[in-house]
Amino acid sequence: MGVDMNTFRPRKQWLALLAILFVFAACKGDTPTAPSPGPGPNPNPNPTPTGVTVTLTTSSANPLVDSTSVITATVTENGQPVPNGTAVEFQTTLGLFTDVEAQSTIRTTTNGVATVTLTSGTAGTATVTATVANISRQAAVTFRTRPTTDPPPSTAPTITSVSPAVGRPAGGEVIRIVGTNFRAPVRVLFNTGGATPREAFVVSVSPTVIEVITPGVDLGAGQQLEAEVTVITEAGTANEQRVEAAAPFIFRAEVLTPRIVTASPSSGPIDGGTRITIFGDGFQAPVQVFFGAAEARVIDVRFDQIIVQAPPGRETNPNGSGTVTGPIDVTIVNINSNTRVTSEALFRYVNDMQITNVRPLVGSSLGGTDIVIDGIGFDDPLEVVIGTTAGPIRAQVLRVSGTQILARTGPSPSSCIGATGQIIINNTANGDSEIWGDAPNEAVFTYIPVPVQITSVTGTATPGSILTVTVQDPGVGPLGSSVIRFNVNGRTIIPTPSTLTSGTGPQQFSVPLPTTGFTFPTVACEVSPGVPGTRLGPVETLVTFNNTTTLCTDAVTVTVNPPGPNNCVQAPPQAAVTAPASGCASAGSVSVTDPATGTATVTFRNNAPVGSQNLVIGADPARTGSAEFVISPTTQRTVPPGTTASYTVTFNPTGGAGTRNATFTFTTNDPAQPLIEVCVTGTATTP
Repeated sequence: MGVDMNTFRPRKQWLALLAILFVFAACKGDTPTAPSPGPGPNPNPNPTPTGVTVTLTTSSANPLVDSTSVITATVTENGQPVPNGTAVEFQTTLGLFTDVEAQSTIRTTTNGVATVTLTSGTAGTATVTATVANISRQAAVTFRTRPTTDPPPSTAPTITSVSPAVGRPAGGEVIRIVGTNFRAPVRVLFNTGGATPREAFVVSVSPTVIEVITPGVDLGAGQQLEAEVTVITEAGTANEQRVEAAAPFIFRAEVLTPRIVTASPSSGPIDGGTRITIFGDGFQAPVQVFFGAAEARVIDVRFDQIIVQAPPGRETNPNGSGTVTGPIDVTIVNINSNTRVTSEALFRYVNDMQITNVRPLVGSSLGGTDIVIDGIGFDDPLEVVIGTTAGPIRAQVLRVSGTQILARTGPSPSSCIGATGQIIINNTANGDSEIWGDAPNEAVFTYIPVPVQITSVTGTATPGSILTVTVQDPGVGPLGSSVIRFNVNGRTIIPTPSTLTSGTGPQQFSVPLPTTGFTFPTVACEVSPGVPGTRLGPVETLVTFNNTTTLCTDAVTVTVNPPGPNNCVQAPPQAAVTAPASGCASAGSVSVTDPATGTATVTFRNNAPVGSQNLVIGADPARTGSAEFVISPTTQRTVPPGTTASYTVTFNPTGGAGTRNATFTFTTNDPAQPLIEVCVTGTATTP
């Protein structure tokens, strides 16, 4: 059986809400309980009701803005509550009724009472009017502005600065801690990460300034050590509070030896001017930085990094002339201590590239968009990369000249989501690079998402059969291949093909359905005209396409038919015990000396509709419990639909007084109740 896509494809529909207004039959001009007019002309079609009373009360006459007040209308006629469902119209001059978010609504009475809830986002007095027939009553609700109170001033200590922020490891230096709410006695701790913080000597304390003498610390093999500064106010009392400085205090060796770890960027154009950050430690201003023989301009110096501007490459030669490309040594000198360090080949001078324009700046997430990059300084070998947040996507370089590059985009990591990113050109020979999209006037490249879509499913949908699923634009990801899986009825299915190297256009997959795991419902049918029966009906299951590489998915619902043959069979019997209706069948009280016996009746009924199978009750129902109970008959019984069959249980006690119990287990051909247990009870008495 072919499966038509239009019969199962899930659709998202917006359902319009049909608002039905039940209008009270005697609205405004009619009495809610007025009788229907008799035959003939009616001289007064809208008679004024008599004896109607409306009382209006509020749960709060002065609520706060944005809170609520419940208005209750009590309606009576001649002293009795009006009939349930009597319409009451409420109107307000301010705010909204919460049930409809409007200034008018109609509510109906229950036991003569109708209520609404009013709220308002602005202060003022709302006049609420309740109208029943021609009778109106009003109530006033005044919404008040929420009062505001200023929070009490904080008494917690704060630290705004610690100066100086750097000191010698031997300690003994006076530092000032500026803040608020400092209250003696005060303790100041310097926590360098050890087991016990070092405590400073407190020189003076005022509400805003604490002066302390720094403790000594051991730098170990390092050149500096950070310490967390903690101030404890009213130390040792019940009001003790503590605060930590936002920045650490730094214990630093007085004579530093510079050490270079790396530089970023590590290359730049031969014309110089590259802003470079050199990372390491032991840097101590003033410093000198040399690129070969040329001194660089120092922009900023910190303990662990220096920012410089690279000099022109030609100046790095010892003779001060010529063009230098390739690696260059970098030397840093701490002038005051005359300590220095040199890092070989830390920086590389490369030819200068510049991008002036890129077109187009949008393309399919499946890749394959040819882009033209204009500029200068383009020399093979080059690589073009689109640096998306999902990861770098390499483009195929088709053509390179000094002023133009033609490249073809690769697919994005997830074609159904899309991505954006800067366009990066790297000269793989000398490390030169240029970025398009890092300036305000440079738009980044945008991948337009292409959602994967199952367009058709064909084949006979039965357990174990193979369906042909056509998927439009399944995608392959940036590496040019993808792994495909399907999920059917909660099971992972490996299709054919299971991997793709082309993700555009339609792709057909052979998807085998599981042989088990489907739960087919039982549906009604006719074995022959007028004879009811049952068979297995179809079941709907979800077939889901999963691209495990791009994480793109789509799903459709497929109707799976039960395996054949699936003939209509006569409906089974439906066994029911009608006597006893509940509990145990009672044989009554019987004297152990009396030859008479007690009896109880057990009745079965076949509740299946006429035309269904006869109920067959097996012979010799098994008994557990007292042997003083005997059942008859013990032969097999046949019960047609809609009829009953009864058994008699005889109780003949022989022992002492007391209650006796037994259970008879009947076997039936009812598939839902193959075994039915019925308990019986009786009481033995003595004279």
